Amino acid sequence: MEKRIKILHGLTIGAILAFCTMQSYWLYHRYSYTLETHENELYETVLEVMQEEREVRKFKKRPDINIVTNTKITASTEPGKAGILSTVFDIYAVDLKKTERKDITEKDIKNIIRMYRTAPTEGITHYRFNITNHPKDPNEYDALERFIIDFRSPFEIARVDSLLRQRGITAKDIHIERADSMVWLPLRFNHTSTFNPHITISYPYDIFEREMVNITLPVELSPVLSKMMNLLLLSIVLSVFLISCLVAQIATIQKQRKVEELRQDFIHTMIHELKRPISTLKMCISFMRNDQLMEDKESKEAVLADSRHELNNLSSYFSKLRDLTFNDVTEIPLTLSAFDLRSTITDCIEKLSIPSGKTAAIHLVSDTKLTVTADKMHLSHIISNLLENAIKYSGKKVEIKIGYCENNHESIAISVQDNGFGISKSDRKYIFDKFFRSPSITNRNIPGMGLGLAYVKQLVTAHKGSIEVESEEGTGTVFTIKLPQ
Repeated sequence: MEKRIKILHGLTIGAILAFCTMQSYWLYHRYSYTLETHENELYETVLEVMQEEREVRKFKKRPDINIVTNTKITASTEPGKAGILSTVFDIYAVDLKKTERKDITEKDIKNIIRMYRTAPTEGITHYRFNITNHPKDPNEYDALERFIIDFRSPFEIARVDSLLRQRGITAKDIHIERADSMVWLPLRFNHTSTFNPHITISYPYDIFEREMVNITLPVELSPVLSKMMNLLLLSIVLSVFLISCLVAQIATIQKQRKVEELRQDFIHTMIHELKRPISTLKMCISFMRNDQLMEDKESKEAVLADSRHELNNLSSYFSKLRDLTFNDVTEIPLTLSAFDLRSTITDCIEKLSIPSGKTAAIHLVSDTKLTVTADKMHLSHIISNLLENAIKYSGKKVEIKIGYCENNHESIAISVQDNGFGISKSDRKYIFDKFFRSPSITNRNIPGMGLGLAYVKQLVTAHKGSIEVESEEGTGTVFTIKLPQ
C-alpha cells in the first residue's frame, strides 16, 4: 500500500510538471504567433502611411519645375540574355525661370531633348536610368513616378512621423540613407527581445536615386497581451483548477492514509485497554467460583469492588465511543436539570480511582453552594475525565485544585488545575482531536486511546460552552470550562 501511494504521488507530481511544461510551451508559441501578427499589422500600417505620404506629395507640385521624360525599351541580343528587356529613362527637369518659359507643351519636348543633346543648357537637368530585371510590382513606371514626386516635393521625415502618430504609433527612430543599389521592395527586420522588441522597416521612397527611409517602431507588449488576454486568463484558470484538483487528490490520499493509521492505532490501543478490565473480570469470576475464598467477606467485597470498577471503566469507554460517533454535537441527547454543582464535583472525587503507586491530594477550593442547569450525567463525565487525566499525566505525587464560580448569572466556570507533566505549545492545538496522543506521552508508556479530551470538548460544545487550556511543560495544566446558564 505504501509503495502504491508513493508511485501515485510520483505520477501525480510528474503529471503536474508535464502539464505545466506543455502549458508554458503552448503559451510561448501562442505569444510568438500573436507577436508576429502584431508586427505584421505594424508593417502594413507603415506601408499605408508611406502610400498616403506619397499621395500627399504627389499633389504638391512646384510651378517653376516641369519634368520631361523620354522612354526607350530595348531587347538584349547578348548570348544568354536574349529577350531580356531593358528600359532606359531620360528625364529632363526644366527650370522654367531659368529657361524663361512659362510652360512646356508636348511640341516643346523634342526640341528640349534635341537642344540638351546638342549642348547642355542652363536650367535643364538631365537624369538617365537604365533598368533591367525589375519586379512586376512595383514596376519601372512606378519607380519613375516616385522619382518625379520626390524631385518636385522632397521627402520629409516630419510628415511620416505625423502620419504615424495619427494612427497611435510613436516611432523609435526615423532616418534616411542611400542604398548601394536600387532597392525595389520594402525590407523588414524584426529585432526580437524579451524586454525591448522592435521592428525596422526600410522603404524605398525613391528607387532610382536609391533613397530609403528606415523606420524603427517599438513593439508594445500591451496590445499583444490584450489580444491573448482571454486565452491567458482561461489557461491560468484551467491550470489552477487542474493543479488544485491534483493537489486535493494528494491531500485526500494523505488524509485517508492518516485516518487509516489512526484507525490502526485506535484498534491496537483499544485492544490493549480492554485487556485489563477483561482480565480483571476473569480473575474475579474465577475467585467467585471458589467457595472457600468466597467465605472471606473482606476478599469478597474487594473482588466485587474490583469487578464494579472495571465494569464502570468499560461502561465509560463505550459511552465515549457512542458519543464520539455522533456527526454533530446537536445530535448528543441532553437531559437538562438544575442541581448543586459542589455535590456533583464531590461525587466525582469520591468515585475517582487512584492507581497504586500514586498519591493524590484533591482540593475543592470553592465552598459556595451553586445551582447549575446542565446535563448532570454529561457534566459528571466531563469533570471525571479531567480528573482522570490530571492523575494519569502526573508524577507520583499529584496535586489537583478544582474551582468554580458564576459570571453575572449568565454562565459558570469550572477549572481543574494539576501539577502534571504539562502540554507543549506545539501539542496544544491538537489535544482536542480524536485519537491524538502526544509523542512525549507515548514515550512514557502511559496507556490511553486519545479520546478523553475529544469527548470532553464534544460534551462542552453540546452544552454551547467552551473549554480553554493553559499549560507549561514541567509545571502543570489548567483546564477551564465555561457553560452558559
